[in-house]
Amino acid sequence: MNPLSSAGLLGWLRFKHLVLLTTLDRSRNLHAAARAMHLSQPAASKMLRDLEGFFGFALFERLPRAMLPTELGEPVIRHAWRLLNEADRLVSDINDLRAGGYGRLLIGAIAAAAPEILPEAIARLKRERPRLSIHLQEQTSDRLLIELEYKRLDLVIGRLTHVSQHNQFDFEPLRDEPLRVVVRRDHPLTRGVAVPSLATLARWPWILHPLTSPMRGVFETALAAEGVTSPDNVVETTSIQTTLQLLLDSDMLAVLPRSVLRRPLESGQYVLLERIIGKPLDYYGIITRRDETLPSTARALIEHLRELAARPLEGVTGEAAPEGEEEGEEMRP
Repeated sequence: MNPLSSAGLLGWLRFKHLVLLTTLDRSRNLHAAARAMHLSQPAASKMLRDLEGFFGFALFERLPRAMLPTELGEPVIRHAWRLLNEADRLVSDINDLRAGGYGRLLIGAIAAAAPEILPEAIARLKRERPRLSIHLQEQTSDRLLIELEYKRLDLVIGRLTHVSQHNQFDFEPLRDEPLRVVVRRDHPLTRGVAVPSLATLARWPWILHPLTSPMRGVFETALAAEGVTSPDNVVETTSIQTTLQLLLDSDMLAVLPRSVLRRPLESGQYVLLERIIGKPLDYYGIITRRDETLPSTARALIEHLRELAARPLEGVTGEAAPEGEEEGEEMRP
């Protein structure tokens, strides 16, 4: 079999082929994919056979109740998603420019960056380019990196979640983040004078990020290091607003980065327990796709982020108990 060439691929492949691959990847059913594309099932089936004949291997495994990507088909489908996302971005940018706009900047950010340096960096950029459309998506790093890989974001302010990602993305560190335990001001744990142990804290209900997030990883590692079983009364969410409201309405505890807590503590409704969980999170930073030229708007935002990250951090107040006391029995739930 002759090796595949770029010229051959560009001369043969059509956008409708990419649409079929991504639609079938989403539906896992040829009949549903054909219907979504307004094709007959025989026409969609022939198109898929043509694609598999061109590449020289099966792209989907035909199972009784579904069609699943094969090991060789997965990278082809992944690139199909990227190419279609690029096409969507091209159409959107051209329509924006024709309407008198100045393009779009798509940013992904973790919770630690969202309330801290990123808003000020965005405000600076908007003063320089007032008609630039900026879209901000806040999520955990693992989910944002998928969006970045598939070209649905221009850059991410977050953390790499696996060592292999250094081959895929460029990472420029900005800040590290100590994790603190926060509760409502009149929580029972604030009435003692002792510093609660992790074993005591684990017996209370918690609000935590999903297990796949770096923040949850630090929490679980800290528990394991002291031989403490993970809490079994847990609400999982990435929403800071939901977390803060749940803290006010219950006896739940949350572990959050220092930067997220500055404004809530100023309100007087929350306090920090004198307990730092584990080591600080690894530095969060600017993540971009490797070997890809950034738009000028992204480069300008990065310059503002660098300047703001270089400023010293203000302290976080609101500790509920002095450090160094022994644990008291009255702190048990």
